[in-house]
Amino acid sequence: MIALGRARVSDPPIVLATDFGLADAYVGMMRGVIFSINPHAAVIDLTHGIAPQDVRHGAVALADAHTYFPHGSIFVAVVDPGVGTDRPAILLETPDHCFVAPDNGLLTLVCRRYAPGFGESDTSGPTEAPDGCRVWRLTNPAYWRHPVSATFHGRDVFAPTAAHLSNGVTPETLGEPTAMITALALPVPRPEGNVVRGQIVFADAFGNLVSDITADILADMGVIGREAEASVSIAGREIVGLSRTFHDPPGGGLRSLLGSHGRLEIAMVDGNAADSLGVGSGEAVTVAARKSGSG
Repeated sequence: MIALGRARVSDPPIVLATDFGLADAYVGMMRGVIFSINPHAAVIDLTHGIAPQDVRHGAVALADAHTYFPHGSIFVAVVDPGVGTDRPAILLETPDHCFVAPDNGLLTLVCRRYAPGFGESDTSGPTEAPDGCRVWRLTNPAYWRHPVSATFHGRDVFAPTAAHLSNGVTPETLGEPTAMITALALPVPRPEGNVVRGQIVFADAFGNLVSDITADILADMGVIGREAEASVSIAGREIVGLSRTFHDPPGGGLRSLLGSHGRLEIAMVDGNAADSLGVGSGEAVTVAARKSGSG
């Protein structure tokens, strides 16, 4: 019988983020491949509930979550509608973490942490990697699982690459350096006068609608410091004021609030805002700041 040891103190955790869901065996197979290469690996499931093929949702999930993990963590991010095509597989090394992923814009908001403005153009495409970050194309098949499926690079390319990294294999061994990485077009909402227009980037499992309007934007508009009152418009509905919690103030109906992601959210008290409004990712949301006490 083989006894699997506990994770060694020096092993960085491997963090999985995919759109695979948990109904099928895909995630389990990835974990099996990792443990076959590094039985000591500490594997953490960040999420497997990213909306299928929704690269933007994946980019937001990674941006919101990766800062909570210890220095040197290895993220395996797989939202890959182009799997098996000529899109490259890459390794991004930032000053804090490593990310193994398809080069399809999934790492845009991670890069923006190190290069403000990254991905703010109107078109997606190859962009110079941020200063202090390094990128490799994964071109060394010696560190993949074989045969490589044309439809499951998560198991056959990304998972084994991460496992070898956790065992101390260097990025230079895994592939070829490149100065470029794909940026997804993700413009930042910017206030125009007392109004900012954004959109919903995902609906969570509770049906809360999470937007791309951040706490910094709302603070600049004065609606967090209560210098002004927020009027939030979505799907023909208006919500006046920002709530502190999902039950503030008492009563039912829709609420707008600053959620744990640091983003404006639309919620339904004891209900599902996405279902109630019949909207999801891409829906327009507008915030108008009205001076407190104004009519």
